[in-house]
Order: sequence, then C-alpha cells, then structure tokens
Amino acid sequence: AELARQLRHAVLRKRVERSARSAYATDLATGLPHETQLLEHMSQLVALREREPAPMVLLALRVEGYAQAAARLGGEAGNVLRRKVAVRLRAALRASDVVAAIGPEMFGVLLVHLEAKADGGRVAAKLVRALQQPIVVAGQPCAVAASVGLAIYPDHGKDAAALLRRAVAQAGGGTAAAAPAGRRGAANDAAS
Repeated sequence: AELARQLRHAVLRKRVERSARSAYATDLATGLPHETQLLEHMSQLVALREREPAPMVLLALRVEGYAQAAARLGGEAGNVLRRKVAVRLRAALRASDVVAAIGPEMFGVLLVHLEAKADGGRVAAKLVRALQQPIVVAGQPCAVAASVGLAIYPDHGKDAAALLRRAVAQAGGGTAAAAPAGRRGAANDAAS
C-alpha cells in the first residue's frame, strides 16, 4: 500500500513538473513559444548550419497600436488582441516557419527554409499586410500596424542572441544606439 502511494505521488509530481515546463515554454495569451524556446531552436539550427551552410532569417515584428488598444479595451481584451495577431501571423506563414511571442507587443518569426536571403523581406512585407485590416476585439475594431526588423544568418551574426538583438533593435524594440529603428511596414536593411 505504501509503495503504491509513493508511485502515485511520483507520477503526479512528474505530471505537475511536465505541466509547469509546458506552461513556462508557452505564452499563455497566444499559445506560442516564448523567446527562450525560440533562442534554443535557433541555436540548434545555427549548429547545424555550421556544418551545412544555408541562410536563415529572423524577423522581429513589433505590433504598433497594441498598447493603446489594450489600455482602451482592458487586460483580457489585450490578450485576445495578441492571440488574434498571432493567428494572423501563423496564417500568413508556412508550417515550417516558427512564430514566438518575445514580448508584450513583439513577435519573432524564424524562416528556416529559404531559396534566397531576399525572401525574408518578402515574408516581412506579407506579415505587415496581414495586419493592415483592423482586428475586432470585444466588438471594437483595433487598428494595428507592424514594424519589422530583419537579421540574416550568417551575415548579421553567428549566434541566436546576436541575431535576435539585431532584429529587435531594427523593429524599434531595442535601444536606440543598437541599430536604426524599424520603418513601419517594411523590413529593414534586408541585404545589408
């Protein structure tokens, strides 16, 4: 009886630990992976690309107008808006592309399978277009737009953190000294 109780307790503890890891790994509002998981995935891909070189593009997409809409509509409606933005982004991408929530109004998009580096700019423009139509939350239309920063592996960095810093800074989410601020509606310096 004691052994059975200990086994049940051990199984329950493992389930709770697994659930906690899953909750930590996922943004609760969007269901997307967090920045940590994006960086881990990118680090693995960078290691693979050291042996088999291939371009990889990271986009950082800052949702302009999110903070104002969330303040106007309230906290839960702000989460609904983030979720709807995430759905639009996913719908505009291929299944092999990775989308992550990397901040309250920031998303990361990892493009792994590219024919050419310039494809990153085309995808960025597609994501900007996906957010041009207002998003209805609680019966209220919310106008949002996107600033997109772009970082290309290996041109702009050879590690995940450096690529993320560059893309976020270009999207206008980093420090002003880090890189030029992102331009609304365009990917920045796609080929530089």
